[in-house]
Amino acid sequence: MPGRSKSSPSSKMEPSNTPVVSTVAGLASYLGLSSWTVSRAINGHTDVKAQTRLRVAAAIKALGFRPNPLARGLRGCGTGVIGVCFSGLNTPTLNTKIYHLQEVLREHRLRNLLEINVMGNKDERQIIADFLRLRVDGIIFVYSGLSASESKESLAGVACVHVDPLQPQNLPTVETNRDTAIQLLLGHLFMHGHRRFALLGISETDNWRWPSLVAHSKAFGLDPGVALTPVSHDLSGICPIESGRLMAEAALRLPQRPTAFVAINDQVAIGAIQTLRDAGISVPGEISVTGYDNLELARQLRPTLTTIEQCSQVLMETAGKVLLEEIALPPARRGFYLKKVNAPRLIVGESTGPASSLPHRNKK
Repeated sequence: MPGRSKSSPSSKMEPSNTPVVSTVAGLASYLGLSSWTVSRAINGHTDVKAQTRLRVAAAIKALGFRPNPLARGLRGCGTGVIGVCFSGLNTPTLNTKIYHLQEVLREHRLRNLLEINVMGNKDERQIIADFLRLRVDGIIFVYSGLSASESKESLAGVACVHVDPLQPQNLPTVETNRDTAIQLLLGHLFMHGHRRFALLGISETDNWRWPSLVAHSKAFGLDPGVALTPVSHDLSGICPIESGRLMAEAALRLPQRPTAFVAINDQVAIGAIQTLRDAGISVPGEISVTGYDNLELARQLRPTLTTIEQCSQVLMETAGKVLLEEIALPPARRGFYLKKVNAPRLIVGESTGPASSLPHRNKK
């Protein structure tokens, strides 16, 4: 049509005035600074003026600039990447720990590379090898199953820290004091007159809990063989709440019914409480129930759950601090044993109370 332009805003994009910057050298040129200054500003060195650091940060945000970590590693610089290897899938407590760890790393301008160990120690060793090939600055393990000797062999000279390992380690470790947690739970129940406990999801092979359960039951003057009854169920491939229901049903069939259920986690405890309520058994009037993790869900249900708060944020902030200290050391000085223990807290809810004075005996 006459008078109509051959092009219009809808058919032709206007060129952007924002330059494309993909290297530190390009960013330095854009800002009129040296590459050395920009590199140190990106890495948070305090010898760069605060005004310059703010200017570099503003340019990075405006340009959408992302340093190439692999290129930095090949030049012998830190990659700014931390490898995180964790065992277990989609548990609320693990999710919380990973979230807090990411917050700590972001605060120090570090990125994380997450890997899930689903096939045991062989898989974990392969993950370590992959992390090292990618030149990560350090590695954090959450719930590692490696033995102390396997860790030492695979991680010599590597900046690393274990968080809540399944086995004792000879490398830097940050963990929740589960012995204290068990003492708090058993002490609370013992004070309320409980002397027989069904352990839902906790067996004699549980290195985290079983030794402490035996030791503290003895300390309270109880015979562990009488006081502690493990009730196990395979937690894999089934909802933990449903598993708790099944284990509670099994515990109710015991010749002498326990007055308290000690569950491996809050989800199992919630399932157990549902089974008890369905059976017309009062919680805590007839049976008390404890959990472990202090989930938001457990605080919203009735009765609210007596449980353990691991203080995950403090735990992961401590792990991040230990890892940064390890990264700052030369390789020959890394890996010397250091253990930081995080104190748990007992959260008393409505699910625990005095033991029934008339313990129930099932008919054989």
